Amino acid sequence: MLTGRILLINAEYPGSHYDYLNLPVGLGYISETLTSNGIEHGIFDLGVDGGYRKLKRFISSFRPRFIGYSLMSFRYKYNYSILNALKSDFPEVKIIAGGPHISTFKKSALTDCQAIDIGVMMEGEKTIIDIYKEKPLGEIAGIIYRKEDGDIIQTGQQDLIDDLDEIPFPKYEKFDIGNYPKIIPIVTSRGCPYQCIFCPIGSVMGKKFRARGAANIADEIGFWYKNGFRDFSIADDVFNFIEKRVYDICDEIGRRQLSGIRIRCGNGIRADKVNGKLLERMKDAGFYCLAFGVESASNKVLMNIKKGETIERIEEAVREACRLGFWVELFFLIGSPGETWSDIQESVRFALKFPIYDAQFYNLIPFPSTELYNWIEKESRFIISPEVYLDGIMHHINKPLFSTPELTLQERKSAFQYAKRMIWKHTKARKLKFEKWLSKQKLHDYYHIDGLLADLITLLYHQKWSAKLIKFFAFLLNIGNKAPRHTEPT
Repeated sequence: MLTGRILLINAEYPGSHYDYLNLPVGLGYISETLTSNGIEHGIFDLGVDGGYRKLKRFISSFRPRFIGYSLMSFRYKYNYSILNALKSDFPEVKIIAGGPHISTFKKSALTDCQAIDIGVMMEGEKTIIDIYKEKPLGEIAGIIYRKEDGDIIQTGQQDLIDDLDEIPFPKYEKFDIGNYPKIIPIVTSRGCPYQCIFCPIGSVMGKKFRARGAANIADEIGFWYKNGFRDFSIADDVFNFIEKRVYDICDEIGRRQLSGIRIRCGNGIRADKVNGKLLERMKDAGFYCLAFGVESASNKVLMNIKKGETIERIEEAVREACRLGFWVELFFLIGSPGETWSDIQESVRFALKFPIYDAQFYNLIPFPSTELYNWIEKESRFIISPEVYLDGIMHHINKPLFSTPELTLQERKSAFQYAKRMIWKHTKARKLKFEKWLSKQKLHDYYHIDGLLADLITLLYHQKWSAKLIKFFAFLLNIGNKAPRHTEPT
């Protein structure tokens, strides 16, 4: 007999960098929404809680009425197989699929995976409540569903949530939070108004920029601060779109005396939306790591991809961030339309100018619904079909997916290898230094370990000793209850 429960499942992506198990913030929001509406639910993370056999046993005892499954396009065929197995073993349970893959592929996802009963596009907080309350599916905006006769229906576009403060932030009460890294991902805004031809965020979160208030964000940081956490990661696409909002967030952090926190903007911030004064304020508030999506050091290429920035403005922001002592990471693309070998060399030279923490040169992946994808399809330039590469090829794999008139396939691959080699030589010593500093900070904050003992544990960790063994070692050698501290890397 089924209960009225919902089981939320986080997909796994075996054999990839997605196996680095961060807290799934999207499911965290859905979980918190269900909690605030008094809806009983459970969480099963396939990457943390075990494989399909354990999931099957869990479902048998939990007996949910609905299963919510969040997935990306990467390894979507593997996750389709999981969904098909679920439908075979539990045919009476309705399967709701969400996440970027559904928002991108829409009706074709339900065509290809017969196990999915309902697909949720874009934001799911309000939609999941409507589905649970059995509102007629044809009256719920932003979904795709399968009728009893097999027809697949896509409803009209949903209204985006403008007031993000009305959504409760995740507290992960249903998650085994001890199995994840001690860093809390925070989403402070949704949507991106820019026109970059390669970015699928418009179809996933919308073009309209919507932001949480500074007090609401500080409430979330403060909640985790009281629970002993000091590390936070901003997961936004354009965190600094509104300059005043960033100042307000920093002011709230200071007003609440959340000292010793470390905030990283590893998803990238806009270079044309920062200046020296703002960066100084961010540094004082606890921001320590900034990533910039440079994409190319050529203004010609930046214009081709509709980046909306110039390399001169990007250079100014990167130089200022490095001067202030931020860990700076740069993101570049290889294979943009119009990009030549000399353009790639210029991008490498740009990265080598600065004392950066790291630079990543990514193989450009065309996602459906983007302008880049449409151009490649129109020009018949696919080397590998989307059905294949979306399932299994990541940005850091040196396998070009499409051709351009300016570079041969071999030149693209050589450029990728050249960039990786040059950046590794330039950053390896500095990167290790920064990471050792961060390791020692965490040993102090989470295990109260300092001095020579912290140096020893840090050395063992960076010699690739098991992270679990180091954590256990640190726990056994806990030697005090000192207050958290915050120092700068030297």
